[in-house]
Amino acid sequence: MIKSFLKRYFEPQFVRFVLVAMLNTAFGLFINYLFLFIFEHLLKFNHAYVVSNFLATIVSILFNFKTYGVLVFKNKDNKLLIRFLAVTTFTYLINIGGIALLEKLGSHNNYLNLTVMAVPVGLLNYVLNGIFVYKKKPRFLNINRKRESDSSEKEKLQE
Repeated sequence: MIKSFLKRYFEPQFVRFVLVAMLNTAFGLFINYLFLFIFEHLLKFNHAYVVSNFLATIVSILFNFKTYGVLVFKNKDNKLLIRFLAVTTFTYLINIGGIALLEKLGSHNNYLNLTVMAVPVGLLNYVLNGIFVYKKKPRFLNINRKRESDSSEKEKLQE
């Protein structure tokens, strides 16, 4: 039973997604810090964080698109970028809305709110990218899978 649960909900694709999400987060922070350093210290821009964050977001989205596509969903088709951007925009808005809701409910700790929203938004991102971008429905969404495996196990027992 535990093995079945782990196999169903912690499939290799989902594990790759979590690992790639951590890689993407680290890369995004690194790029943001790098651009911030360049624009703040080398080029002496006022409000350097605005420019650095904007450029880092663009670079990060492109990096995320390639890493999720190649490493998670095994797809190198660059034509899917528009769909990826649509999913990313949608999940960004859900994230911002969730953080605003948490704040309205009394949580004024932005770090906590970001952390709380990371899990549902990350899962939503995985599901929506799987369904709408890469056309690979995550296994745990396949409700009929359990019925199929149950019937195949019954057939094995009858033989």
